[in-house]
Amino acid sequence: MLELKNISKRYGTGQEVFTALADVSFTIGKGEYVVVSGPSGAGKSTLLYTIAGMVTPDSGMVFYKGENIHEQGKGYLNKLRKMELGFMFQQFHLMPYLNVAENIMLACSDRDQHKRIEYYLEKCSLKDLEKKYPSELSVGEKQRTAFIRAIIHDPLLLLADEPTGNLDPVNSKMLMSLVKDYHLNGGTVIIVSHDPLLADYAGRNVTLQSGTLISDKLKGN
Repeated sequence: MLELKNISKRYGTGQEVFTALADVSFTIGKGEYVVVSGPSGAGKSTLLYTIAGMVTPDSGMVFYKGENIHEQGKGYLNKLRKMELGFMFQQFHLMPYLNVAENIMLACSDRDQHKRIEYYLEKCSLKDLEKKYPSELSVGEKQRTAFIRAIIHDPLLLLADEPTGNLDPVNSKMLMSLVKDYHLNGGTVIIVSHDPLLADYAGRNVTLQSGTLISDKLKGN
């Protein structure tokens, strides 16, 4: 489903060059649940944004269903993110002038998806908050809203950047339970996090350090 071949990415020039990714390669099959871990600055977020087509690597290729996504045009990438990928940001990126339901609607492309909003609001304990604005929500409520927005269009692949980084243990457990449900319903999950506890949720754990892949282990191995 997804294959990364020799991905490298550097930022800066001259002596100020920072290597975010260095020759990273691995594949992810349909239905896998992968947590990419490592310390701050390991390249985790750069890796995720590269998979989503938001960051272009200096070298290497990202294949999704056999297509090198970084050789395609903006139209392809926009359609990919709208139809096939769901993305959760650590900082939520909710529109402050839209309420909960309206923020979710931004990711919908047809009537069937609009009809699913009520179901997910109920499932995520947000039904009574659908008319509230982001400034009126707790951190956990914002992240659950962001989760619904990411999966409302039924994507094949969910990408999450430090989804529990701002959450307390109770809200972290609630969110990860929702992600687990998405996975059990056939979704593929890639989460990047420096939180070692998230590795317990995954079937596979990939570890980065200083932009280099140092470990790739299946659960139980």
